[in-house]
Amino acid sequence: MVHKNQKNISPEIYLKSQHNIDQNLINKNAKDVINYLKRSGYKAYIVGGGVRDLLLGKKPKDFDIATNATPEQIKKALPRSRIIGRRFKLVHYRKGREIIEVATFRTGGNKKAAKSSKGLVLRDNTYGNIQDDAFRRDFKINALYLDIHSMEIIDYTGGYKDLENRRLSCIGDSKVRFREDPVRIIRAIRFMSAMELDCKDSLKADIYGLANLLEEVPTARRYEEVLKLFFTGSASKTFDKLVEYKVLKYLLPATSRYLEEEKSDEKIIHFIKLALKNSDSRVAKDLPLTPAFLFSVLLWPSVVKRIGEIQSSKIKIPLLRKAADKAIREQNSHCFIPNRVESMIKDIWEFQIKLLKVKSPKITSLISHKRFRASYDFLILREQSGVNLNGCGKWWTDIQNQSEHRREDLTNRQ
Repeated sequence: MVHKNQKNISPEIYLKSQHNIDQNLINKNAKDVINYLKRSGYKAYIVGGGVRDLLLGKKPKDFDIATNATPEQIKKALPRSRIIGRRFKLVHYRKGREIIEVATFRTGGNKKAAKSSKGLVLRDNTYGNIQDDAFRRDFKINALYLDIHSMEIIDYTGGYKDLENRRLSCIGDSKVRFREDPVRIIRAIRFMSAMELDCKDSLKADIYGLANLLEEVPTARRYEEVLKLFFTGSASKTFDKLVEYKVLKYLLPATSRYLEEEKSDEKIIHFIKLALKNSDSRVAKDLPLTPAFLFSVLLWPSVVKRIGEIQSSKIKIPLLRKAADKAIREQNSHCFIPNRVESMIKDIWEFQIKLLKVKSPKITSLISHKRFRASYDFLILREQSGVNLNGCGKWWTDIQNQSEHRREDLTNRQ
């Protein structure tokens, strides 16, 4: 939101000699986009998270571009590009499998912007200049612009200093900004966790006090934001902050309720924490993560609450499926899980029964199943959290190292 006294503010300019950005970390396709736009007579900059991560010495996952060209002008200047969005028009430039998002400078605080009765911005395509664009952004650390030719950083809001001081500050009144887009509440928690940032007590109070606004956010968008929360390498810290600020219940209500129960099983809580730490370790090693495994872990309390901990192969799979359907149906009303992911989650849960049948003649087919590895990892984490599975995890660990002939031999002996 642009304040009346913010007209014609001179930005802080940080020269190439003043920061430590490694130009080799800048994406080639992002450079191409900027060069295309510059050749067409427009100004364009890397903005937001890309600049923030570069300053932190990280290789950004995304490189967003901001420009003074309109979406139609951008599309004309860029080959292989298309205009998307109604709420905010953007242009996607595609090169191979990669997409670079390009946005026109916008102005905040626009009275003509369509808003809901609670202040949520529904549609706003009013364009402005770079200063307008900076002040309509959410947090100061996301309002930095990088000129890739001069390597100068343009800072209208004080985001550079915030990043140096490991501080998170909202641009304008956080109450207004959160009402405009409640997802900013989730982003605040993600940034504080991922970058170990602190913030003012007033911002903390608004995160806590306005978390209920997340109910206004479409469930599909909440799903995407949950993935961002837990796939950034700080899942464990993020989970703790979601609990601390009472935000978890608007994303994972059944899990939140379970944590608040006096009789909640510490082993299940320990299981979730172990799984999230394991995910963080995989991110550090640049190993892939899957939404299905994440949600199979986070929703496990909801299943256990219905049928108890699975420690016996005598539990019937139809009973588990019924519990799984109810758990996911409840979850989908808050954070919609795609059907493909839902199917994978149920497979992982069903394998918790199948893997207890160590005398099964289907051992080889189980090991070759596409869900085996995720299900095995899930089982191991349950054992590590203190669930007694009669050494089942070790048995499956050992059997994987045997030849197919040896597996059959061991099965026939049992």
